[in-house]
Amino acid sequence: MEVINLKVFHLTAIEHANDPRNMGPLQKFNGHARITGPCGDTMEFWLEVQNGKIKKASFITDGCGPSIASGSMTACLAEGKTVAEAKSISQKDVLEALEGLPEESQHCALLAVNTLKAACDGYMEKQKRKERF
Repeated sequence: MEVINLKVFHLTAIEHANDPRNMGPLQKFNGHARITGPCGDTMEFWLEVQNGKIKKASFITDGCGPSIASGSMTACLAEGKTVAEAKSISQKDVLEALEGLPEESQHCALLAVNTLKAACDGYMEKQKRKERF
């Protein structure tokens, strides 16, 4: 895993890049999405939703340290929230929780929240299909 520069990144971002939380696919999930961003990084999110709340959120990425940190923080922010609340997590929320990223790395937080939102949409679509049958 990539070690990121202490002079450019805040300690919170470094911790999430070097020791990511919730990294790796979930065995039991009911929401999933995979997105490749304009920079070429791909991120996947898995959600385990129970009783309308996200019990577990996890991710993987083939991206850089800021991408790993963003996925890790986004998964942490999503856990315990309703699906609607998780969908409202913004790039700004992730950047603030990481205590900032350099401008050239801020798109990583956007990729993470977009992938989370797509996983939430995947979960909601499954729920709609269940209701129809």
